[in-house]
Amino acid sequence: MKPLKLGVVLLLLLNLTGCWSKIELDKLTFIFGMYIDAGKEPGTVEVSIDAPLPNRLMSSTPAGNPQGKSYSLVTKTASTITDAIILIQKDLSRRLEISHIKVIVIGKEYAARGIYELLEWTKRQPEFPIGTYIMAAPGKAKEIAGLSAIFEQLPDQVLRNFSELNLTYATTIRNCLQAEANNMGYAMNYLSFGENPDEMEQGKPVQWAGVQGVMLFNKMKMKETLIGADSRALAWAAGDLSGHLALPLYTVKWEEDSKGKASALFYYNTVSKSVKMTTEGPVFYIKLKGKASITLFRDNGADNAIDHSGTIERNLEERVTADVSRAIRKTQEAGADVLQLGMLLEWKHPKEWRKLKERWDDYYAKEAEIRVTADFSIDNFGASK
Repeated sequence: MKPLKLGVVLLLLLNLTGCWSKIELDKLTFIFGMYIDAGKEPGTVEVSIDAPLPNRLMSSTPAGNPQGKSYSLVTKTASTITDAIILIQKDLSRRLEISHIKVIVIGKEYAARGIYELLEWTKRQPEFPIGTYIMAAPGKAKEIAGLSAIFEQLPDQVLRNFSELNLTYATTIRNCLQAEANNMGYAMNYLSFGENPDEMEQGKPVQWAGVQGVMLFNKMKMKETLIGADSRALAWAAGDLSGHLALPLYTVKWEEDSKGKASALFYYNTVSKSVKMTTEGPVFYIKLKGKASITLFRDNGADNAIDHSGTIERNLEERVTADVSRAIRKTQEAGADVLQLGMLLEWKHPKEWRKLKERWDDYYAKEAEIRVTADFSIDNFGASK
């Protein structure tokens, strides 16, 4: 029994040895945001990382303190993303840690060249979270890191909120990898960036960022950008607006002299996709559904809003159907099946998909028939009917 007891004691002692490979937090630099641009020299890439400065993120530090920014931005250019990160590491006194990264922004020129290397790098890094949001900048991605985080502490928190609030799209690295694995297109938020001269921070104009539209991708390259109503319509068709905080608002008019006018806020919206085979090939159906509240009603005839409910619903259906149809046509012109209708065809009619698989991009761009319908209802006319 003594050898057995001795063995049990030794096993218990081994559990007290701790973690031999641990690294203290104060030895690490956590990357929260990464910005990828095309380098000045052909075949190079410019990588920028932003990381918080713990000594400036103390809760007792007042806002707008003279210490400066609460994060550090480091940029290096190399032939590959990995080489650039190694160069960044050489300039830092702490070890880089990418497991907490929240967002990646790619520059427009880099997107046009292709993001193959970026996607390959992300899927070969076991510690990289593939749920990281990805979005595109109108110019250089590095410029976005200079935005003034008025309501947050760090720029990446602002960018992450754009996706979490789902202002248009909420694309992640996972979404891109899945789309590429299935030879489908995809879309991501296309940012806007500029100065707001009406607001000042530490004596300088505030650098403001927002979402102006979506960028379309196919075969890992940017194909087109959609702005404003087209991007919102495409997001609805893709199902990305369903059940989120970004509620679509549409204003419609009736009568030739525009006497009637109403604004409807959709508090519920959804989309369903289906495909049916015909003698001429597959026909895709996009059906939009929604429930709205009237936020504005004006009619010179002094009629009640509820008396025009049928007219408002019909005008809303026509307006949204036209917007979505136009946005889808633009994806066809770009040759980017961002709604991934090819996957729907493969799932429902695999035999037909095998016939079209090799030439799907060309078929989607020139021959695919897509029909959009809408079914809306108005559930709330406000206190005044």
